[in-house]
Amino acid sequence: MPEVQTPRLGEILISRGVIDATALDKALAHQRDSAGDRLGAILIRLGLISEFTLLEALSAQLGFPVFESMAHPEAPLAIQGYHLAHRITRALALRFAFLILPREAQIPLVISRDPLDSGLQEYLFGHLLDGQHCDWALIAQRDFERMLGEVYREEARERQSGDQDLRRLAEDAPVVELVNGVLARATDKAASDIHIEPLEYGFVVRYRVDGVLQATEHYPRDRFDAVVSRIKLVSGLDIAERRLPQDGRFSSRSAGVETDIRVSVIPSVRGESLVMRLLPVSQNKRFSLDILGFEPDHLAMFQQWMTMPDGIILVTGPTGSGKSTTLYAALSACDREHERILTVEDPVEYKIDGVTQFQANADIGFSFPAALRSILRHDPDTIMIGEIRDVETARIAVQSSLTGHRVLSTLHTNDSATAFLRLTDLGVEQFLVGATVRGVVAQRLVRKLCIHCSQPYDVSELLPEYATRALERLKVPRSEWHFRRPVGCTACSDSGYRGRSAIYELLPATERIRAVLSQPSPSHFDLLRALDGQFRYLYEDGLLKAARGMTSLEEVFAVAGSALSQREAD
Repeated sequence: MPEVQTPRLGEILISRGVIDATALDKALAHQRDSAGDRLGAILIRLGLISEFTLLEALSAQLGFPVFESMAHPEAPLAIQGYHLAHRITRALALRFAFLILPREAQIPLVISRDPLDSGLQEYLFGHLLDGQHCDWALIAQRDFERMLGEVYREEARERQSGDQDLRRLAEDAPVVELVNGVLARATDKAASDIHIEPLEYGFVVRYRVDGVLQATEHYPRDRFDAVVSRIKLVSGLDIAERRLPQDGRFSSRSAGVETDIRVSVIPSVRGESLVMRLLPVSQNKRFSLDILGFEPDHLAMFQQWMTMPDGIILVTGPTGSGKSTTLYAALSACDREHERILTVEDPVEYKIDGVTQFQANADIGFSFPAALRSILRHDPDTIMIGEIRDVETARIAVQSSLTGHRVLSTLHTNDSATAFLRLTDLGVEQFLVGATVRGVVAQRLVRKLCIHCSQPYDVSELLPEYATRALERLKVPRSEWHFRRPVGCTACSDSGYRGRSAIYELLPATERIRAVLSQPSPSHFDLLRALDGQFRYLYEDGLLKAARGMTSLEEVFAVAGSALSQREAD
């Protein structure tokens, strides 16, 4: 029978700097009011620690290893045989949260989520094992759920879920803990999105980290409806509606981080597909122009645009290229104490102190144009429009600029020069585009190399000729080339990258650009010919960062390849 070892769990967590004494006292107070709840479960429920952190502390406290299910693919079949032979039902295994793995010439291994459960110990040593010794191992809930589903797969197929009370299931402790665990792991990984996707015999959870989906987790199918219902319930959605798409929102505190979560649910042929966009609330440091990736000359140019009292500043790029972050950083850099700053967004992703933000809602008639017409009567100095989507929005933005307002907005274009043409395509007169637009920012996000495992990389023989010419034009001599390549380690989950930075292309509306726009039917090539020698293309800005060892050449070419292809075509 396992023995509780000192020090206590709370002392271990405090000694590791995971929580402080105040947080521990708060959790202990909850424990006193919730008879039977373990301290670790309460800490997870309060969002003070993640399950991974708890398992590490429990392993140190009890001296039991953590069972990694992916490292033992043969385990479910062996457990299935043992449970069948000893008549261990699924309900019993779920009630005490345990599995027993038989081992040749060794005593059995009891894999448990709570080895100190007195009911489990009484069942094992008073009935099942009959005096036989056993070894113990801890297991994460996600691994336990997946293995339980594999061990009792046939039984799960036979059960019918149609008559189940989804609301009751959604509030069951195991489902709540599973969802909280997924959110905590997403926070630990700094994921931007969580994807929950149904399969024929189960469902998977994937995390988008640094723009790449990774870390697939498999769960049994019989948990799927309850998990989706739980997320719908906290998002304020209709848990009975499974035929139509739904969008919701809720807030959560996981692993000590307060996060706003946008939920999108869409029916698919195998069930409802669910995506959660994570928007951490504590973003004061993130919204700073100094840390986004601007080179010093680009930063000075952008800040100079922001000093102008009127005019339009556009940020362009595909979905997920960091446009909103750049706009929020620009708003944070404004004099919010002495300026009236208003935004119209769909949706409002982050809340900024000193900025009045409006949520557009076309369903009730509060569209972008309607909202803009209203907020112009609110005496704004700066207006941020989430996206210029149509001619009416574009024309109001231009008129706002002409009447003395600073306007910030986004467009979906591949490069900066195309933004001028996109406005004319929307129906804005060419001379007004030249008169009102102060500058255009085109951007992409590149993954940063892991500082723990990246290695120096000699690219002298591999660098394309156009890239060599670009570095020469940018006055970066070979002696200052410090290219590195990704390797992979535990710190970066073997990806070789950790975190992202933006690469930029800034195009000011110079007199030469305005002259081109005054001509009939200007082309993209005409605008590029009007650029001066100081202009730096998107891929060239990426080359600068790669030459410093911040990112890899492969990442720059993968991310900025479309912009390079466009330039070569012109």
